[in-house]
Amino acid sequence: MTPVLRGPRLVATALVAVVALVGVILVMSRSGADRATVSALFADASPLVPGNKVQMFGVEVGTIRLVTLERGMARVDMDLDPAVLPLHTDATAKIMPVSLLGERFVQLDRGTDAAPAAPADAVIPVERTGAAVDLDQLLNTLDDPTSAALAAFVTTLGEGVSGQGDQVAAALKALEPAMRDTARLAKILDEQNALIDHLVVQTEKNATAFAPRLDGLVDSTQRTLETVAANRDVLDQALKDLPGMLESARRTLHALAGTSDVTKANLAALRPLTDDLADTSRELTDFADAMDPALTSLPDVLDKIDAMLVEARPVVEDLGPAASNLRSIAGSTRPLADDLFRHKPGVASHLENALTAVANWAMATSNYDGLSHYFAAVTLADPTSVANTAAGTLPSGVLPPNTFNPVPTDPNNPGVPGGTGLPAAPVVPRVPPQEAGNSTPPTDNGDGGATGLSPQQEQSMLDQLLGGGQ
Repeated sequence: MTPVLRGPRLVATALVAVVALVGVILVMSRSGADRATVSALFADASPLVPGNKVQMFGVEVGTIRLVTLERGMARVDMDLDPAVLPLHTDATAKIMPVSLLGERFVQLDRGTDAAPAAPADAVIPVERTGAAVDLDQLLNTLDDPTSAALAAFVTTLGEGVSGQGDQVAAALKALEPAMRDTARLAKILDEQNALIDHLVVQTEKNATAFAPRLDGLVDSTQRTLETVAANRDVLDQALKDLPGMLESARRTLHALAGTSDVTKANLAALRPLTDDLADTSRELTDFADAMDPALTSLPDVLDKIDAMLVEARPVVEDLGPAASNLRSIAGSTRPLADDLFRHKPGVASHLENALTAVANWAMATSNYDGLSHYFAAVTLADPTSVANTAAGTLPSGVLPPNTFNPVPTDPNNPGVPGGTGLPAAPVVPRVPPQEAGNSTPPTDNGDGGATGLSPQQEQSMLDQLLGGGQ
């Protein structure tokens, strides 16, 4: 019976083993499907190996699956629990030691909720990854000179604070406000990390944008220096000529100083005129305002003048032939004008004498009495003139000749006695009594007298000249 029973047990055991294997495979495949892969780039990931843990907030959330080299950096692929997803665009990863001498793990930070979610295939960049300082790195810095200097520093520090506990405590107490302020400053800086990150990003962008311009500036400076080097001889000659040019400029400026003094005096002399410029400009403005109506009406006036000139054109054309006759008449009147206006210095001209006579005549006839105007005249008398007048009124033979004056000769007839010494008076014909008594005025018989007027008209004109026109 034993062999018979042994066969079924073997078959049952084989079936259980097969079922268990299939279950393990299913569990493994299901667990792999439930995992999410996240990658991160590190500048140095040498302590990490596949299988190291990945923690978040001190809780294990995954393991390292693979470490590879990519573009000179270490790419770490991590299998994570899908519950930690999604990560944000500001997620960070840092390599931390389990103990001072133990293995390493990756501390993952999913980022802030304010940042957008990262895509499923996103890679945490090297700017947001890092590693803690290892003890061996710290010990490697403590070489012989450094360790000796550190020992001396610790020894000197111990000697300095020996017996100075109260002072050290007081110093630390005095540093408490500063430490508190430092803590507040650190807190403020921590709260402003986003702003600082934005500032750093903007600074990087500005530096990136400024780099081409800086390269252009460097290139321009280099070309300038090359040009200066190529023209070194010319530059040396210019530097040699510079002292003479400066001396000439100095003389010019000295002369300019004298010119400025003269200009200053001229400006000072012009100052009174410039003081009146405001009033002058105001008066010019008023004048311009007053001229505006006249200028406005000027086109109408010009139109009227133009029309008058058009109408006067035939008259001017008719007077053109008479211009030559007017020229000859003006030439004929020139000698008369010369006689009237020309005279010797200190001697009155004929025109002045005529005007003086007219003025004297007007003053002589301007007086009047109760009847009419009378003529005022002055007569000069001497014994000779009185005797001659009396002799003319007395009968002939009453006075002997040469009683008061000798008998002069007649200047018109030299050598003939009996003259008066004066020019012979014109003979005035006497009017017969019968004509004088006639009250009827003679009429103009048209005989062509000197005046061309009738005797009545001549008498009226004579009354007007003598002032007897009343």
